[in-house]
Order: sequence, then structure tokens, then C-alpha cells
Amino acid sequence: MRFRPERDKGQVNEAHRCKGQVKSRKGQVVGGSVEFYGLCKGMTGMIQGMNRRGFLKSGVSTMVTCAASGIGWNRGLVQAAVVTDTQPKATPRMAPPGYLESYVDPVFGSKVTRITGRPGEAIPGIEGKVWPEVARHGYSKRPAWNADGSLLALEYCDWLILDGRTYRPLFIPKRPGECRWHPLEPNRMIFVTNNALGVLDVRSGATEQIAHFPGYTGLKIGPGEGNLSADGNRIALAGTRDGRLVGFAYDTREKRKYPDIDFCRVGLTVKSDGIPAYMDWISISAGGAFVVVNGRMDAPVDNGRNGGDRTLVFDLGGRQMTAMWTEYGRPSHYDLTVDDAGEEVAVGVSKSPPDQGRVIKRRLRDGLVTVLTTGGYASHTSTRNTQRPGWAYVSYQAGGSHGPYRDELVAVRLDGSMTVERLAHLHTKKTDYVTEAHGVPSPDGRKALWATNWGSTTGRPIGACVLEIPPAR
Repeated sequence: MRFRPERDKGQVNEAHRCKGQVKSRKGQVVGGSVEFYGLCKGMTGMIQGMNRRGFLKSGVSTMVTCAASGIGWNRGLVQAAVVTDTQPKATPRMAPPGYLESYVDPVFGSKVTRITGRPGEAIPGIEGKVWPEVARHGYSKRPAWNADGSLLALEYCDWLILDGRTYRPLFIPKRPGECRWHPLEPNRMIFVTNNALGVLDVRSGATEQIAHFPGYTGLKIGPGEGNLSADGNRIALAGTRDGRLVGFAYDTREKRKYPDIDFCRVGLTVKSDGIPAYMDWISISAGGAFVVVNGRMDAPVDNGRNGGDRTLVFDLGGRQMTAMWTEYGRPSHYDLTVDDAGEEVAVGVSKSPPDQGRVIKRRLRDGLVTVLTTGGYASHTSTRNTQRPGWAYVSYQAGGSHGPYRDELVAVRLDGSMTVERLAHLHTKKTDYVTEAHGVPSPDGRKALWATNWGSTTGRPIGACVLEIPPAR
């Protein structure tokens, strides 16, 4: 579709509000009175007030002629309804947006804003700092936004904090150790350093010790993939005690440490094939009732993989809940949440039959699997949308033979209805780990952040984009 607001073509990057009729090339009216937002120079506008799906299927090339009055992107952008079908959709060819420029995804209708600048250019308002070649967030499971969405952290930029709504750079905090945003308190991060757990006020830099664990060293939140429970009260830590790798849960409200889980005892030992086993990560579950451990364990060969990407689930006292999830990566690259039925679950891609490539949820208390999608081969899953329960946000890489989702960020319903919301094309070409998109939503689920190299064959530079989900149907 092509939209041509009748106004000064010099206003290249300004969005415009237009009213008029939609006509075909032959001049036939194919839509009634409509209102849309578009950009000059042929940028796609999105229509409200007509059957979007039927219109797009019609294949007619259209032109809207109207008088337009200027209005900024942040003053009520009208977008198309969320796309929920499962038909393959190619990534559109389009130039990358400039720093803090926005566009509407021409296929899925989300507003997308690039929030990082060109490598080597000064970061506005941050003295002596320039945008690095890799300027992105951390990982799909680590929350990027704070509890109320007012702040946004870019870990690969020295943890640069942006305004979570305008994306303007604000400051770089001094972090005392590995950190996570507190899920309920906007200005606070929980951190761990060696054998102490504490809280950081990101604005003032003030720290406060929550707990000290004598005899432990190298404590980590995961490392890398652990989170707090959804209420912020519980956390699981891993470290070394008396030369042995252990993990444990801790309740910050009750000031209570739970018993150690000895990883050597539960299968994280040197395997018979001579390859050392390892713990990849540990986390408390979203509801705070379980400790989840993933890694290379003493498990049988499955799907050509010997012991890797297996999961163990424990209660807070260290009692193993069910048998090890011995299938390779079932699920993998997963996150933890509570589903519509109030069950604590792991949600991610299955890398083993009978549901290989699909997004699945697996119940923590007994390992029951529910398949959530009908196609595609998912990459990483995030459930950091703690204020929009019942959904998971899934990144799909470009390429491959598994349709229909390619180079997309998709929200997946957790109720088993196979419902999806297709949110945006990612414009990401994987060449190494940091080029993976690792999409992560805001707490309210109305925004999502991902890393993109805009299809660069070299994989660089890498920046970050944020989408805003269109209104519901």
C-alpha cells in the first residue's frame, strides 16, 4: 500500500494524521472514511475503520489523498489490529531507521523504534561515552525494563539506563555485582557479589546488604539466567561451599535460607564418557515454590545429545520433585512463569520429538507437557511480561525450513489454544551469539525489545529496537 499525504514533502520523519477515502488504481472507492497515520516519502500508513485482513488480501495497490495535520509519534499512533493468522510472511525489505526514529511494521502493524545510535557516535547526555559496535540488552530471560516500565537497561552499553518510554539516555549506574531489576520496586535492583546478597538504588547508587552467607564463594544469580520470584521475595543462588558446587533458595522477606542442593549428588559429576558435567543455570520459579536447575547432567543419550540441556526441579527444601527431564532441550532456552490455571511452568522450544521446534510448556510439579504452537522452530522464549500473565514472547530466527514464523517476534498464549500474536519482523541475521534477537517484553507486555543487525552479512553493527503492540481487536 502507498499513502501520499498532501503536505510538505520536506517533513521526512514526521508522522501525520490523515482522513480521507481509500481508492484503487482505477479510482474505485474500496474503503469508507478512514483515519490513519503515515510518513512522507511513501512510508506505509496503517488504516483504522475497515477490514484490514480482507483489504490486504485484495491485492489492490491503493492511494489515499487527503489533507493532513502534523502530529508526533507519541501522541496516539493508530496501528492495525494484531495479526493472529499462521500464514508465512516474508520480511519486507526496508532501510534501517535512524536513532530514535520510528516506523510501523508494514506486515504486522506494530510501531517500532530504534533506541541505539551508530557505533562511535556520542551517547547523548552521557559524558565521554559513545555507542559501541554491539549496543543491546542482555538476554531474553533477564528483564530489560524496571517494574513500572519507566527505565530500560542496555547491558552491552555498560548498563546504560534509558527512559523506558522515550528511550533517551539517562545515566550509567555503578553496579556492585550481578544484578536483576526488582519485579515490584521500580528504582531497585537485587545484586549478588561473592557471598552477599544486596539491593541497589539505581538512581542514588546507594546499596544495602540483605544477607551474608559465610563459607560460600562465587555466588551467582543463575549465572545469567536466574530471576526473582514474581513477588520479589525469593531468589535462588549458586556457588561453592567446601569445594562443592551447590545451590539454594533464599526468602528476602522472611530472611530465611533454605537447605543446600548438592549438585554433585544429583548428577552434576564427571560422566562416564569423561566429559565434565556442569550446571548451566539455577533459578527460583515464578511462584517461588520450586528451584529449577538446567545443565549437562548424568543423563542418557537423547536426540544425539549426551546429557546436555537437561532439567531438574526441586522444592525449596531440596527434594527432587520428579524424575529428571532426560529429553534433550524439552524445553530449551526457556523461561519460567505461572500459566492460566495457576500452575508453575517452564515455557520454551522443544528440541526433541515428538514436538521438536514447537513452543511447549512443562509443568514443574510433574513434568506434564502441553504443546502451544502448530509450526515454526522457535529460538528463545521470555516471560518477563509479569503483568500480562498467560503469554510468552518467542523469538524466531531468519532462514530455515520451518514455517510459518521466520525472523519474527511472536506472543504465544499459554492456555493450549494455539493462539498467537505476530508482533514484528526482527531484521536480524544470526552470525554469532550476540546477533541472536533474544526478544524480551516489558512487564505490562505492551512493548518488547530485541537485538538487530538489520540483516548485515558481517553480523555488525548490532543495535536494539523496541516495538509497541497494536491495540487488541
